[in-house]
Order: sequence, then structure tokens, then C-alpha cells
Amino acid sequence: MNPLLAAHKHYGTLLLVLVLLVILVALTKGPKPALQRIVAVLVDINLVVGLIAFFQTVRPISWFHPILALGAVGLLHAAAKSEDRAKVVRCFSIALVLLVAAWAVNASWGPAWFKLNFVKLPATVEVITK
Repeated sequence: MNPLLAAHKHYGTLLLVLVLLVILVALTKGPKPALQRIVAVLVDINLVVGLIAFFQTVRPISWFHPILALGAVGLLHAAAKSEDRAKVVRCFSIALVLLVAAWAVNASWGPAWFKLNFVKLPATVEVITK
């Protein structure tokens, strides 16, 4: 497996835990903008790593994987500086659901509907070799 793709997958799993941690901290101790901003930037980094890995893989990827991930990033950044507990919990919770859905799109355990009904992006390497 491509090392960048492996890093993207494992780092993404860690980020799910961090997003959940932000939600739990916001619920128990109140919003912590420093932690929220750090987690949002870490998700950005994984997005870039995934984009680079996409250009080095031969496996097609569903359009909805990056769309769901970008939606989650938008929500994370919308609440990153917020001191409003409800906004932080709401945005980070929806972002967590979107990130799990983005993971499920291409995961082996994900619903077959994702893999059968969504348009696939051909990997760059595949296009060049044809």
C-alpha cells in the first residue's frame, strides 16, 4: 500500500478520536478554542495528505469522499474559534458524522450503496497509463 495512503487512513482514524474529544471537552468543561483550532488544522493536514495520496494511487475514489470531508472541514473551521458551547457541540458532532461517512464511502466495511451508486473518480495514474 502507498505509504501516504496508509498515513492518511491511520491519521484519519486518530482525528476521529480528536474530534470526539473536542465534543466531550465542550460538553463537560466548555469550549476550548485552542484545542478546537488545533483539531481543525490537523483535519486540514489530513485532507492535503489524502489529496497527495490520491494522485499516487491506482484505486478509484468516490466523489463523495472528498465532498463529505470538505463539508466536515468547513464545519470544524466554523466552530474553531467559537466560545458558544451549543455551536461547538453541534458543528463538531455533524463534522464527526460527515467524517465517518467519508470514511465509509471507500472503506471495505462501508455500505455497498456508496460503492455502487456514486460516480468514481479515476485515479491519475490510471488515466495516464491508458
